[in-house]
Parts: sequence; structure tokens; C-alpha cells
Amino acid sequence: MNLFKSYNTDIESAYIITVPGNETSERLSERCQQSCKDVQMPYKVWEAFDGTKEGEILIPPSLKDDRFMKMIKLTDHYMTKSEVACALSHISLWAHCAEIDRPIVILEHDSIMVKAMKVHGSYNSIVYLGGIEWAEENWPIVPIPPHASDGPNCRFICRAHAYSIDPTMANNLLSHVLKMGIVAPLDMMLRADLFHITHQGLFAYDKVYDRDGTTTITGRPSGGRSPNRNDDLKK
Repeated sequence: MNLFKSYNTDIESAYIITVPGNETSERLSERCQQSCKDVQMPYKVWEAFDGTKEGEILIPPSLKDDRFMKMIKLTDHYMTKSEVACALSHISLWAHCAEIDRPIVILEHDSIMVKAMKVHGSYNSIVYLGGIEWAEENWPIVPIPPHASDGPNCRFICRAHAYSIDPTMANNLLSHVLKMGIVAPLDMMLRADLFHITHQGLFAYDKVYDRDGTTTITGRPSGGRSPNRNDDLKK
């Protein structure tokens, strides 16, 4: 065991978050995998937590006995099961990044990779890989990407479909979620006032919904919080 940080900036791999056995997720994941192959981006499929079925959130077999994930608690009881599962899937990858001590690319299944990302170019940073606005509307690339907001004083990543992190940022994200819990949907947890977010070019973009309008984030009406509480959620 090496007690010193490696400070290696080479991306270890892209990880495609995929809900096993879910037709929509697996179909979109295959498209994402093909896009990685097309640009020669090394990738791995990462089994997601599944909040699309009745009952409890399904835990990936590889994480059933993970001691760290058992410490993560939910503190927003208005989130839907699928939103909580999405957050847990990302958090499990933050922990993996810290464990392997290498930067990684995190892709949700609806992402499309357009250029291989080999190096994480910012220390202690989230690097935003782009969105459909840059791919189809030719938005300009600027060092600090536009932020989404839930009011005048809350700024966060513009959808967490495609980004890279280094181990130091992974540790900061993990520390925050251990202290605060899952306080909001995943993208709203990646707050611009707490975490450094940069944009270094168009590497990926999102098709938020497939052509038939399907998505694995269910139960929340568009534009607002779900009225249904989920106090009984368990991991």
C-alpha cells in the first residue's frame, strides 16, 4: 500500500453508469459504448443502483457489502427512488476514483462521447465534458461553464451526465456527502460555490431523453419537486 498520492493526471477509464436489466438504460448504454469505441476512449460499464422497480432500491451485487456506501444517508425525503439511485451510482464512482487514485470520466447512459479524454487537466476539479447545447447549438467553450440554478443563489453543474474528476475532488465530494447526506438530486449536489467546475472542450454531450421520451428518472413532474415523500427508502 502506497501512502502517498500519485498525482497522476492520466484518465484511467470512462465509466458508463448502466442499470442492469433495464431496457432503456441498456439500450442507451450500448449507444454510449459505441461512441467511446468510435473515438477510442477506454470505457467500462458500471452497474448502477436501480430505483425503477417497486420496493427498495436494488444494490449492485459488487457493492452489497461495501462498508463506505452503507455510511451514505438520505437527507432529502422529497426525492424519488430513481433520483436517489442515480445519486448513489455517482457516489459509488467517486469512491472508486479515490480508491484507485486516478482520474476517471463519469458518463450517464444517455451520454455520447465525441472526443477521447486522456488527461484530467485541472487539479481538485470537476471537468464538465459538454452538453447538447455545445454539440447542436454551437455554444462557445469558456473556462467556467454556464451553471444551472434553482434560484438566484444556488448554482450547480449544468446536468451531471458527463464529467471527469480527480482523486482529490473525489475525496472532497465524498467528505461533503458524508457530512450532509444526499440533500438533493445529484446535479444539484455538484454546487459551483463549493466545487471547482471547469470546461476544457466538447468531449461528450447528452441526449437527455431517448426519441420515444423514455427515461430512468421517474416519479417527479417536470419543473418541480415530487409531492410524494420517500421516508421509507432503504439501502
